[in-house]
Amino acid sequence: MPAQEDFLVEQFMDKYEEDVVYNVGETCCYSLSLNELEELSGEKFEFDYDKRFTYGSIRGTKQLRSLIAEIHSNDEVHLTEKNVLITNGAIGANFLIHYAVAGPGDHVICVAPTYQQLNSVPQMFGAEVELLQLKATDDYLPNFLELKSMLKDNTKLIVLNNPNNPLGSVIPTELLAQIVALADEAGIRVLNDEVYSPLFYSCEQPKSLCQLSTTGITTGSMSKAYAAAGLRLGWIVTQDLDFLETASSRRDYNTISVSMVDDAIASYILRNRQAVLDRNSTLCRENLAILKEFVENSDGKFTFLNEPKGGSVCLLRLNGIKDTEKFAATLATQFKVLAAPGECFGIPGTIRIGVGNSKAEMVAALPLIGEAYDQFFK
Repeated sequence: MPAQEDFLVEQFMDKYEEDVVYNVGETCCYSLSLNELEELSGEKFEFDYDKRFTYGSIRGTKQLRSLIAEIHSNDEVHLTEKNVLITNGAIGANFLIHYAVAGPGDHVICVAPTYQQLNSVPQMFGAEVELLQLKATDDYLPNFLELKSMLKDNTKLIVLNNPNNPLGSVIPTELLAQIVALADEAGIRVLNDEVYSPLFYSCEQPKSLCQLSTTGITTGSMSKAYAAAGLRLGWIVTQDLDFLETASSRRDYNTISVSMVDDAIASYILRNRQAVLDRNSTLCRENLAILKEFVENSDGKFTFLNEPKGGSVCLLRLNGIKDTEKFAATLATQFKVLAAPGECFGIPGTIRIGVGNSKAEMVAALPLIGEAYDQFFK
């Protein structure tokens, strides 16, 4: 059977999240209920109670796919429902893409750090995976010349994540366009996991990769920016309809379709997306300001590894502490605060903090992180 790595961050979060009081490791914007959505949007969610619970629209309803196509269109590139495939979360979307592209004898380049699935799954399918390390000297953006030097004759896929999890760095449109041009010339596909888009609060929003490339692939979901992780609904968007057919054929062997209820709720949210995004952008900005004040008043105990420009997560460096896996375990068990250790991303000495959580949770949890830091040295 294929060799599969342990999914470090998911296993750590799963081990502790049901027993903590404050989850500041959560990566999603604070989850919404249908009642809150009605209050935000002014529209009540309606569902046909006579509808039979069949598999529903296998690729997603035309209404939902059209809404997602609209999100990813611009003045130059007009996408339709035909350019969208609905999946079981972005994790399902990314899996399908690797399933369709990566195999033995293939070479895949993936940015690091990033969500472990993006480099682990192609390796599981037998591909050689090479990591493009994001560095402080490059503002934690892909180094174009280094990327170019990594290309091989058998390179099939370049994998990006924008905004980046866990760094919060944002690849600007100009650099994305350079990478696309390089890939197009070499006949290589580019996958951009845009699950944290469109949360951008200290930079210009870059173009979606599917707007820049005729073969590029974008993935996204309802989980992060749209505060509806419980729907387990994501998508693949691309101009390449042949690739979408290939991905769809792979999905016949796993999820087949998503729930028709989830499809209907996702359509409801995306019809009212501006109200939801305004709420979530404000939440991220306010929580980031609270976190920055905490860092500035910490007497050097805490610093940002990289101050985030987008997304809903960042890495906080715990100066003087190398074993942050042990620290995070103590934080969860003794202080009832959950934050993911940097070891899950190959960056020990840090913890991942979510800035999309409730403000009350952030305010209550940060002093406890300070107390845990002080206790760690006793």
